[in-house]
Formats: sequence, C-alpha cells, structure tokens
Amino acid sequence: MAEPWSAAKTSIELLGAYRDKLPEHEIEMLLEAAYAAEHPGRPRPSRAELHGLMGGLVPGDWLARAEAWIARRLHEGIPVQHLTGEAHFHGRIFEVGPEVLLPRPETEVLVDAAVRQLRQKSGMASVVGAEVGLGSGVVSITLLLELGSRLSMVATELEAPALELARRNSARYGVARRLEPVLAAHARQVLEPLAARGPFDFLVSNPPYLGRDGAEVEAEVMRFEPAAALFAPEEDLLYFYREIARGAVNLLKPGGVVWLEVPHERAHAIEALFMEPGSGFGQVRLLKDLAGRDRVLEARLLAIRSARGE
Repeated sequence: MAEPWSAAKTSIELLGAYRDKLPEHEIEMLLEAAYAAEHPGRPRPSRAELHGLMGGLVPGDWLARAEAWIARRLHEGIPVQHLTGEAHFHGRIFEVGPEVLLPRPETEVLVDAAVRQLRQKSGMASVVGAEVGLGSGVVSITLLLELGSRLSMVATELEAPALELARRNSARYGVARRLEPVLAAHARQVLEPLAARGPFDFLVSNPPYLGRDGAEVEAEVMRFEPAAALFAPEEDLLYFYREIARGAVNLLKPGGVVWLEVPHERAHAIEALFMEPGSGFGQVRLLKDLAGRDRVLEARLLAIRSARGE
C-alpha cells in the first residue's frame, strides 16, 4: 500500500525526502513521467528543473502521483518502467509493460552497430531488414527512424500482447507502414514467418539467452519481466543463436549481415557457430559495450547455401 502523501510540496522537497531510500536517478525518472502525465502538452522537465536550478515547476497532483509510485517502488519492488509505463531508449521514449522485456542500454550497442554499417549503403534505393523477437519494438523502430524511409522491417514475435504494444509504439513514431509485425506460432518456429517475406539485407535480434538457475539474472528481473523473453531452453542456452546461424543463410541476400546481442559469458561460443566450416558466413567479429565486454556479434553472409555445409 502506498504511503500517505507527505509534506513535500515541490520536486526538490520530494527528492530530499527519498534520496536516501532510492537511487536519485529513479526518483527523477518518476518525477519526470508524473509531470508529463499531468502536462502532456508541455516539454518534459529537465534534471535542472527537477532540482530547482531553473525556477520551480508548477505544483499539482503530479507530485502525489510521483510519491505514490515511489512508495510502490520501495514496498513492492516494481520496476520504475512498469510504474510509469515508459522506458528511454536511444534518446526516445517507448511504451513498455510487463508483457515485454525492458530495453537495456546494452542493446543500444546492437542498434548503433547496425546503423553505422547501414548508413554506408547510401547508394541503395531500399533496404529490407528482419528482426527476430520484436518485443516492445525499440530495435526495429529505432532503426527505421535513424535510417529513414528507404528502410522497411519485418519482425517476428511470439506473444500477441507484445506485438500489439509494438504496434502502438510504431504508430506513435509514424513508422507503422514500414514495420510488419508477424506473430510466430512457437519458439521452435521463430524464423519460419520470415521465409516467405525475404530475402533480407540484414537480420537483427536480441534473443533469449539466460539460464533459469538465476546465476545471470537479478531477482527483480525474474519476478517482473517475461520469462519467454529472458530464458533460453534449459537443454541448450545457445538454441536461438544456433537456429539463426542455420536459418539466416536462407533468409539473407548475398553479403547480408546478422547483428545479434550476445551474453559476454558465451560470446565466443556463439562466434564459433558462425565460423563453422560451411556456415556460409565470413567477417565474423565481436563488438564490445561501454564496459568493455563482448556484446554484439556481427557476421556477413558470403554466399547463399541451399543447405548447411553443402
């Protein structure tokens, strides 16, 4: 249950009242989202405004909303993004919810790698990409926004609620006509809907890769985020990477590129899948995140093969 509304009448007072209980950036996110919900037509407050460095913000019910969220964060452990219904990714705000994986800063490395390479294809009139695992749509939508009208995307998703949320995000940013979300029937058939829609210039994915023993995932994540988006099959943590390494050969155009977010603990094992003799891939490399850990695999298709190893 939420705590009673405190005596705080400004964002400065509210920050002071809770900064020893929650990380300051979380309080700022809750304040910003609460203000935006009450004043949708106004610019979102900056950190300087929240801290009173640029004049006071207009008081109102948004402060009570923010404090109620803070209380739920403290007592129930609900992620900030689930309280506000939004998450920041690559400088934009996306709708999120319990039905999708919350976007991480590490995934921006995946997007940036694709954007850098695809911008070099300036001579191509059109580019068609595929995403395996659409989720909230942040990866496909960001690529569409960054690369402009010459790019279109087809993206598979296993869960209908997640697909609908991604549709709303694509409509919000005006790219719905260039994004085709496709519902896959089963995790074992996640590539099948792409076969009739290719060939593609590239494929991008942040597939499930965690083990269920909890060693690689925080308790809060296990409690609040969808298991289907987090965990690989217990018998094969590389399952989705293996399927993409096998299936992408028949989905991509010659010279097409795969970009995958990878767990740094198994990055070299995933790299080896794309370097196997007869895989059809070359120029395989691992890209690091800001912490210096292997985070993204990039592999270029050298030739289309009718069957792996032929």
